[in-house]
Amino acid sequence: MGFNISLLHLLKISSALVSSLAATFSVPLSIYMFTLPLPYLGVDCTLPPGFLVGAAVLVIGLFVYNLPHAVEATKVQ
Repeated sequence: MGFNISLLHLLKISSALVSSLAATFSVPLSIYMFTLPLPYLGVDCTLPPGFLVGAAVLVIGLFVYNLPHAVEATKVQ
């Protein structure tokens, strides 16, 4: 619930593009956080190199996809 409220606040103070990027970037970030040696989670695990490449492709793809929309929005205003 706190995540949704923070995303709504981010949407309020910025654009939908920034909110979308933050929501998408949070998925690989949360997967990475659960691989750390946290208490009560047991043995930490390692991420395969494919995960890092996939997360980078995901974030870069979102930037490239949303970049023309952001440029159009600044031209209109």
